[in-house]
Amino acid sequence: MERPVLAACPTVVGSFPHREPTRLLDQIFRSLPEMPAWPQLPARDFRESMYTQYSEGLPGAVIDAKNERIHFSTQGRFHEELEGFYQAIVEEDVERFAISREYALGLHLFLDRLRSSDAKKPLWLKGQVTGPFSFAMTVTDENKRSIAYSTELNEIAVQGIAMKARWSARRLRELADNALIVLDEPYLCSFGSAFINVPREDVITAINTSVEAIHKESALAGLHCCGNTDWSLPLNSTIDVINMDAYEFFNGLPLYPAEVKSYMDRGGILSLGIVPTSEIVMELNAQKLYDALRERADLLVAKGIDRAQINRQSLITPACGLGSKSEAISDQAMHVLVELSAYIRERSGF
Repeated sequence: MERPVLAACPTVVGSFPHREPTRLLDQIFRSLPEMPAWPQLPARDFRESMYTQYSEGLPGAVIDAKNERIHFSTQGRFHEELEGFYQAIVEEDVERFAISREYALGLHLFLDRLRSSDAKKPLWLKGQVTGPFSFAMTVTDENKRSIAYSTELNEIAVQGIAMKARWSARRLRELADNALIVLDEPYLCSFGSAFINVPREDVITAINTSVEAIHKESALAGLHCCGNTDWSLPLNSTIDVINMDAYEFFNGLPLYPAEVKSYMDRGGILSLGIVPTSEIVMELNAQKLYDALRERADLLVAKGIDRAQINRQSLITPACGLGSKSEAISDQAMHVLVELSAYIRERSGF
């Protein structure tokens, strides 16, 4: 798949604190005309939280909306549901894995806006799904054990998330020539610790399963991790875009110079979350963040990565999702993000 020249194109991670989406959608389309992203609204409804949103219709998923909990159970009609689930996968029945308006109002209003608009369509559209590793490590079975440690339930997570990602990519590709679907993998921060007994190969396989599904819809696949991790893992996967918290946790990436160079040489894109999502963003401007970003790029250049290549193959984002922040912080992060992208482009890179 041909890799685009993005050159500090601004976009966002996905989640927002808003309960009412109309003003937010206006802001997204106004601020991010090149790559608008549909907004997750976890404060609006528990079903839009990152682990519940993509559980809809999966065999064994039990949603307790009153107590805002989710778990999986192999009781009741589980095996009957499982048969239909795998039949849909074999038949590539993508529509079986649709994400409904009740679980993703922001997504459906975003699509409605695009379908009804007479304005020029964006060059790119961006969406996101919870990554299969983080989903399986976080969601438990009826015995409060992570489903990652159940062969049967883990496979549901891996295959189900892949098909949800493919459905998302299909919806976006209907409305734009290019689409990016990002797997949100916060649990990669804990990968390799004594508390996680999941083989590296299994994590890479799970990620690559979603990537393959996204690629079937001619979209790019990304991965977001908002903390330190073993970056060689996503760099050695088939991911096209790696999104990281470049404000707080960039220093880990230059520890893998050979992997970064190989990734960049095959067209991989660095999505640099240089705009912090804490209150400190209220004190920052484009100049300060440009200087910070250039310092971080210098670390890669010192390891043999071509600066012009970094500039060509880059996106600029907030460090993480904004769903747990205030609307004031969200608005400021968006403002500074757009300012920074323009500032970088005026200087032909960082």
